[in-house]
Amino acid sequence: MNKIIKTGLFGGFARAAFIDVTDMVNEEIKIHSLSPLATAALGRSLTMGAYVCANLKSPSDTFSITVNGGGPLGSIVIAGGDHALRGYVDNASVDLPLRADGHLDVGGGVGKDGFITVIKDLGLKEPYVGRCELVSGEIAEDFAKYLLVSEGIKNTAAFGVKVDKNGCIAAGGVVVEALPGITEDMLFILEDVMTNFSNVSDLVAEKGVKGIYDFYFSHLDAELYAEEDLTLRCNCSQEKIDSMIKGIGKQECEEILAERGYIEAVCHFCEKKYVYGKEELDKLWEK
Repeated sequence: MNKIIKTGLFGGFARAAFIDVTDMVNEEIKIHSLSPLATAALGRSLTMGAYVCANLKSPSDTFSITVNGGGPLGSIVIAGGDHALRGYVDNASVDLPLRADGHLDVGGGVGKDGFITVIKDLGLKEPYVGRCELVSGEIAEDFAKYLLVSEGIKNTAAFGVKVDKNGCIAAGGVVVEALPGITEDMLFILEDVMTNFSNVSDLVAEKGVKGIYDFYFSHLDAELYAEEDLTLRCNCSQEKIDSMIKGIGKQECEEILAERGYIEAVCHFCEKKYVYGKEELDKLWEK
């Protein structure tokens, strides 16, 4: 199940989101042949993307997130809109030794010498662009800092991905936001509750996101706002690829065709291949 549950807490002085992207991550493993480390990094990033996506105001709004910390995984890119996501990691086969505590070294794979960049197209003249230096490369900490620094949202976040030899067992997380008027006592309670999520993927596997809400948050003068389904969906199309090929220019296309016999374009997100031979290119230029 891919879904997000959004709730209000303390009568509206805080809010929380509970995210499950387990099925989505298993789809990504099949598409990209992800290593366990790449699975964990992309799964955490999809959790972040799900949160951003579910908070867009209009079905026509879109977003993209790029995480690049200079580590061996390279860039991680998440994009989407209208409750649909897509994502990829540059170097999907990278793996590293486990950390001393036995966990996957996501921070080492991502690196922390870089930035998280969020772009939102909200139908205005210019897109919103937010950028923040990475803290650890562990994704959740980096996203929490981004929300605070770039969007002014006091928050805490916990993301996790649990994998075994068969794929992803659980992936998701929790994001809690403090809203205007929140008291110190409320903040203390939330900080205490969030100490339970050091292994949030275990809780997603055991309780599910609704179970996490029921067990840890439902007693905090809480109100369920929404339970929304999420999906993994690429938006590539023949029309878009045609436009991209045209952008290369007729002369350069003819040179590539003469050298290789064909032109091939591959979508980063879904790995779909678009192949152009002489006949396809002739038809393209006729258009």
